[in-house]
Amino acid sequence: MKAAVWHGAKDIRVEERELKPLKDNEVTVRVAWAGICGSDLHEYQEGPVFVPVDKKDELTGQMAPIIMGHEFAGIIEKVGKDVKNYNVGDRVVVNPTLTHGNKPEDIDCYDGFSFIGLHGDGGFTKFANAPESNLYRLPETLTLQEGALVEPTAVAVQAVKEANLLFGDTVAIYGAGPIGLLTTIAAKAAGATKIIVLDLSETRLEKWPKNLAQHILLTQVK
Repeated sequence: MKAAVWHGAKDIRVEERELKPLKDNEVTVRVAWAGICGSDLHEYQEGPVFVPVDKKDELTGQMAPIIMGHEFAGIIEKVGKDVKNYNVGDRVVVNPTLTHGNKPEDIDCYDGFSFIGLHGDGGFTKFANAPESNLYRLPETLTLQEGALVEPTAVAVQAVKEANLLFGDTVAIYGAGPIGLLTTIAAKAAGATKIIVLDLSETRLEKWPKNLAQHILLTQVK
């Protein structure tokens, strides 16, 4: 299968790769949509940032060259023998974060911290393997394309949660890129009544969706 493989800074190659053997606790996902994250751009421009190059990652057991892509959704093609809650044909989104799983997330959400698509093979290809514990079933109201936005949306929602935003608050969001846009949506949903979005890029501010710009102050930082 063709895959976008990171070999080094400014060196991502589309090449033929074999899918690694499926583990008993994993499923194989036929990738439908995959997003390009800012982390992927950093790895391309100036990596390695996260990609392991000197030794294998302790959670994935992999090292460069690796297939990139950690924002992806698709349809389950195959299930390992120990998978209990998912079946072939299920539409799923993949949570790329891998941990040791020894501590509850509210105590230590970084109990080991590796990413499918950065520390091991990910979703910039036709098929990708992922542990059952890293899957979320997509409701029928969401398309697979929308499913690829679940991971970056989770980043925005977590930011709003950790900010302890209260109904009626005024919020400042630095950066009008995709994460800034999603954070604005999350802040509005949480009850913010005034949102100030700041960015160095006039182009990004000009592209801000008009239906989202109501009651939002867009400011260029000079």
